[in-house]
Amino acid sequence: MKNIFKKKKLIIIVIILIAAAAIFTALNKNKGPVEMAVNTVALEKKSIEQIISVKAPLEGIEKADVVSPLNYEIIDIRVKEGDLVKKDQILAVLDSEELEKQISSEENQIQLAQLEQQESLKQQQVEYDKALLNVAELEKSFNQSKELLENGIITKEAYEKAESSLREAKKSLETFNAVDGKVVLSSAKAKSIEIQKQELEKKKEDLNKVFIKSPIDGTITRVNVNLGRYAKDTLNEKAMFTVENLDKLQMKVFISEFDIGKISVGQEVEITSDVMGKDTTAGVVSRISPTAEQKDNNTMERVIPVVIDIIDKPENLIAGVSATAKIKVARAEDIFAVSPGMLITDVENQNKVFMLNDDNTVKSVIVETGLETDLEIEIRSGELVEGMKVIANPDMSFTDGMTVRPNDAAE
Repeated sequence: MKNIFKKKKLIIIVIILIAAAAIFTALNKNKGPVEMAVNTVALEKKSIEQIISVKAPLEGIEKADVVSPLNYEIIDIRVKEGDLVKKDQILAVLDSEELEKQISSEENQIQLAQLEQQESLKQQQVEYDKALLNVAELEKSFNQSKELLENGIITKEAYEKAESSLREAKKSLETFNAVDGKVVLSSAKAKSIEIQKQELEKKKEDLNKVFIKSPIDGTITRVNVNLGRYAKDTLNEKAMFTVENLDKLQMKVFISEFDIGKISVGQEVEITSDVMGKDTTAGVVSRISPTAEQKDNNTMERVIPVVIDIIDKPENLIAGVSATAKIKVARAEDIFAVSPGMLITDVENQNKVFMLNDDNTVKSVIVETGLETDLEIEIRSGELVEGMKVIANPDMSFTDGMTVRPNDAAE
């Protein structure tokens, strides 16, 4: 009995499987191969721009760090951060008492040295005049001795004695620094006085430097000094004051050596910053450094400093905040462009896009590429027509004439 039940059960299962297969075949006998679903985009003329984006803080177009060559106590600070100043306006005053004492002392030393030299010249002139008179008398005596020797009245020894005395007197006369009968200072002594006077003039010039002045028109953006401290004793060893011309702002950015060839003076720049919200302002590339520098210690890449001037400064844009500069390096207008994913490069290294025909078959078009941006690539071909449907998601399996199913049709 058990074997009969097992056989009936097996027969039932086979019948069910045959029925299921028959139903599946009936349902699918009119269906073709499964078609690939695709998305399409209508081809249209547009304009695209290639942009290099960099970030940097904003700063005044003119900036000056004010320091002092002197290191005296600060006795007056006349400005605070945010104050507008003019060129040569006094920002602070240093204590000049010590410098004034030095000037007075050097003036007295020079005056004393001049008086001493005058007295010395007077004394030397007297001695010089005596030496001149002595030489004149000895010359007269020598000439007489010569005549007497010739007449045999004196001995040769007496004559030579007179000659020696004259020679010694003339040698003594040569020790005087005289010009046209007047004793003058030696070059060394005259130079000594000149050096003292130069030092005095320098200190007098320094006296004016106790008034710390602004070198430019602008705004005081940093004050790093305090009353009672010395001029060089500043906060974090920074400049005493920083003055910036904030009427115009600029950005100093660094462009990679791989992109610098795309940058040129006069290029338009779009500036954005968090302080402006969704607003933007215009800038322009104003200067490109002629030399590169290392990006950082962790790479060998070089970067080139580039200055961007802000053309129209909004009121809410301030120095010191970070901003993003989008440099417009190239623009193509009235062209066809697609996203990079729409392009296929075949085995022959040709760039292709795939078009969807009205009958849902695929056609490939070989294209040349032009301007590239982060989002789009310019394409050129005589076969391209505005309104054509470009397949958005092709792959290497696509072939001419294959049938696909547009997603919009499926919907």
